[in-house]
Amino acid sequence: MANIRDIAKHAGVSVSTVSRVLNDYPYVSNEKKLKVLSAMEALNYIPNHLAVNLSLGKSRVIAVVFPWITNPYYLRILEGAIKQASKYAYHIIVIETHYEEPEELKVLDMLKHRSIDGIIFITKELSIETICSYEQYGPIVLMEKNDYLPYVFIDQYKAMKKALDYLVQEGYKKIGYSVHRKNGFSANARAKAYATLPKNMQYKAFVYVSGLSLMEGKSLAQNILNQSTLPDAIIVTNDAHCAGIYAEFQNRGIKVPEDIALISYENGELSLINDITSIDLPLAEMGERSVDLILTDTAKSEELPSKLIIRRST
Repeated sequence: MANIRDIAKHAGVSVSTVSRVLNDYPYVSNEKKLKVLSAMEALNYIPNHLAVNLSLGKSRVIAVVFPWITNPYYLRILEGAIKQASKYAYHIIVIETHYEEPEELKVLDMLKHRSIDGIIFITKELSIETICSYEQYGPIVLMEKNDYLPYVFIDQYKAMKKALDYLVQEGYKKIGYSVHRKNGFSANARAKAYATLPKNMQYKAFVYVSGLSLMEGKSLAQNILNQSTLPDAIIVTNDAHCAGIYAEFQNRGIKVPEDIALISYENGELSLINDITSIDLPLAEMGERSVDLILTDTAKSEELPSKLIIRRST
């Protein structure tokens, strides 16, 4: 039975050229493509894509790593990555880690053992030094700015500052915000922006470490309303969490924005449906650009812009 090397020899082209034709990869000349197709017909070759990839030392698979698959925020990034990977005849696998270092290490070992061709960390728990030690085995992309690995990121400091400046301009004086992790990359940037407020407008009691889901948003709203002093505006870590807060406020008779204003990160469908002022993040584009960083030599690390979309909740 003929194999990919037989096809290459018969057609007078390289094995990699045969692979590109088999995977419908762009940038193959019509002349070479016809030679390969003719050789396949002459040798009665039926493609075995797994064997082709193995012969080239490629899996044609990229892993996208994030803590929870249920979060729409991460799914929008994943959507962009899948769309872009398909253009290169690559596949995406999803790795859910729950911020557990052993699970992240398993993904890095997959790269080491060539089960995958690259990794995109949407967020991570491992130190960058640990992750960098695996770069010799294949490309790794982060979604935070750093000096060691390729990245696509949104400046969370700038995004938070836009929201804070707008609230101050609108006359809000007791501003709070929520984060999922106290010391994560995004949380640290948002804390830095919050520290630019005048001292008399900074409230430790209004900085909430909470979850990402609707139900966790509901729980946070209950905790907020049990405080003796309430914030007059809250910047919330993502759309789902904000929707949970908003629903519980409505259930408890809290008017938005008259009693407490809300701003959400993400600007997805939940923000649109609930008319929530939101920090628009180009999440799908982040996924697309990350795949480009894995698969091309021309893509460069970059910062993508955010913008504040004003709606009824403020």
